[in-house]
Amino acid sequence: MFLEVFVDPFVFFCVSCIFVPILVDREHLTYADVIGYLTEPAMLFAAALLFIAVAEAKIARWRYRSPPLSTFYERMRARWYLLNGVVIHIFMDGLVGVFKASTLLARNYAKFDKRYGAALGNFEGSAVHVVSLMELFVKGPLCILLYRAYQTHSRHRDALEFFTCVTQAYGTLVYIGEEIISGMPHLDVDYNWEFTPHYLLYFWFAIVFGCLCYLFVPCWWGWEAYKRLVAASSHPARKGMSARAAHPPPPSFSFSPVKLTKTK
Repeated sequence: MFLEVFVDPFVFFCVSCIFVPILVDREHLTYADVIGYLTEPAMLFAAALLFIAVAEAKIARWRYRSPPLSTFYERMRARWYLLNGVVIHIFMDGLVGVFKASTLLARNYAKFDKRYGAALGNFEGSAVHVVSLMELFVKGPLCILLYRAYQTHSRHRDALEFFTCVTQAYGTLVYIGEEIISGMPHLDVDYNWEFTPHYLLYFWFAIVFGCLCYLFVPCWWGWEAYKRLVAASSHPARKGMSARAAHPPPPSFSFSPVKLTKTK
């Protein structure tokens, strides 16, 4: 099961998000700069949080005697929520996007969206900062809880997954919707379809692919969770109807009063 992380596309996505800034600025970085980037407090915090989340979920699974996830598809979904919670929502969009906790990563964030270059409290970045703060304090913890729910086969998993997917899709719509209706003044758009390395990375990958990914996947998995919730809510009703049909109530007898008349 461990080796399958090397064929998980979202693992590659997260790793590329961490290491691409090094590749982009490699001509201006020294060995000490790279080590400093990888050992920044925010980076170490994210790594520690990732380890703690996995370890706690394994302990909870052992405590509840829950079987491991049986299919690659389920394990891939669980990793999607874990890595989204820790790497994307809390570390990258939250700590870096809002608080500039990593200088190199924050500089690359500002290249594809100028709103990330604005300081917290600046009106120019207010919309993206609100979305990122929601990721840091709401969506990130939700995703970690959902990963735990997957590992323990929690009965609350479907409800938690549906709500998490709704928040992810909503955040994406707010993020890109504000730019679309205002003419995308903060994005470096490839209007001439040049497909240069700069545009491939900072527009087609970061904006187009990223937004499509965070709309399609939450809508798909959220819809699946919704259907499971509907099926689970209707199951007790069908079970109750079957039980009543198998054991009908005893017949009830009612007596109507008879009016007696005196005959002459």
